[in-house]
Amino acid sequence: MPEEYLQLAFEIKASCDEISRRLLRWHWEQKPGSHTFESLLEHLAQRRQESPIYYDRLPGLESKTSWQQLDTTLCMRVLLDPEEGAAHPLDLLGNTPHPAAARRACNAVRTARNEAAHAGDRAGGAQAAILFNEAVECLEQGYAGTAFTVRDLEGFYRQAEEYLARAKGEKPSAQTEVNVYPTGKAREQAAAARAKGQSGAKTGSSRKSAANSGARPAASKTASGAEKGKTSAKSSPNSSRRSGTGISGSHSRGKNAPKGRSAAKKQERKGVNRVVLVIMMLVAAAGLLVRAVQLGLLPR
Repeated sequence: MPEEYLQLAFEIKASCDEISRRLLRWHWEQKPGSHTFESLLEHLAQRRQESPIYYDRLPGLESKTSWQQLDTTLCMRVLLDPEEGAAHPLDLLGNTPHPAAARRACNAVRTARNEAAHAGDRAGGAQAAILFNEAVECLEQGYAGTAFTVRDLEGFYRQAEEYLARAKGEKPSAQTEVNVYPTGKAREQAAAARAKGQSGAKTGSSRKSAANSGARPAASKTASGAEKGKTSAKSSPNSSRRSGTGISGSHSRGKNAPKGRSAAKKQERKGVNRVVLVIMMLVAAAGLLVRAVQLGLLPR
């Protein structure tokens, strides 16, 4: 019995081949013109002549007689063809509702298949399982409701969960909850649902606040009445001060106050001047004494 990781890689590679065949066939049937498998072989033969470098190392097509014999390498070579120098370009990915998402999905499937084909150890098998899961997410974004139905994508997601569980050495669960949206915008719809739930919660809280605000007007009125009483009490002494006697008294005090301050300042200045004069006199006397000693007028 082969190693578990080898079996896992083989199954991932087979799943990628099946997905690639279905993608190519769906695109081929959407284009104008013939949709037969023989027309695909004729297109490949013509493109090999027009772009020999791009279609280099392509396996022989002589033994191919049905879609089931195609693999990911051949299918993605056709889907991702830049069609440089093509006489009749098809632009298969460009004729889809989401061309950029479709290109990402094709590249993701091809990457997962290549990783599975070259897995040589357990880490390689685990990496292939991770890439396959990412490829399924890209398929949902690019092909949900077109190449794949919701049921198809649910099956791919279950395969991805099984591959991831086996890569971890776990037993896959019997039932896996899968949420797939036919528009291919799972994350956007989930975000919209979350936003709707949050808006509902905000509406409920606003209703509660409105119910609580019913009891607030009475309290606010009483508080405003108390504030008015306080302001009137404060304004009464001010009004009394504004009477005739109050105003005249304040004016008299305002006129006499500056005179008292100026007199005090003059007294302070006189005291300071006296001290400075005394100090200058002492300094002059000391200078005279020193000069007299130097001239010999006074004994040393």
